[in-house]
Amino acid sequence: MVDISAHSEFDRKENPLERQRELMELLSQETRHSIIQALLGHPEVLASADELNHFVPSKSKKTVKEQLEVLVGAEILAVYEYPPNQEKRGLPWKFYGFTEYGADILGDFNYLNGVPMARAVHQKTRKPEKIERHETAPRPPLPESVRATFRLDEEAK
Repeated sequence: MVDISAHSEFDRKENPLERQRELMELLSQETRHSIIQALLGHPEVLASADELNHFVPSKSKKTVKEQLEVLVGAEILAVYEYPPNQEKRGLPWKFYGFTEYGADILGDFNYLNGVPMARAVHQKTRKPEKIERHETAPRPPLPESVRATFRLDEEAK
């Protein structure tokens, strides 16, 4: 497991190549990479754990959960909560989405160039009813800077 928080802020500033290597390792691990691709393809760039489990094939829920925790710990992702859904059976109320820092990192590593393809794949993927219900569930807004990075407001027009 990659622990990018183990190095001090001073070390990161002093050795940007080491920081870049750590980030490449963080982003390229198979399950984490699949999670990122699934989020890039999601129409809201904000998905429930069940949605991510559907789009990260042949990995156990435990593995996906562990790798989500790594990405949250690295501040690439955050957990966004939508409490009104807690009262509604069958709807998720916790979602995973990119942080401003995470969106910046994806830009630095050219992941954003793949968004159109990831969205096309997501759109064409057959989804069971539960995943469709999760995909259309109300969810909290992402920070404006993240919305702007993924041009979410432009697509709504």
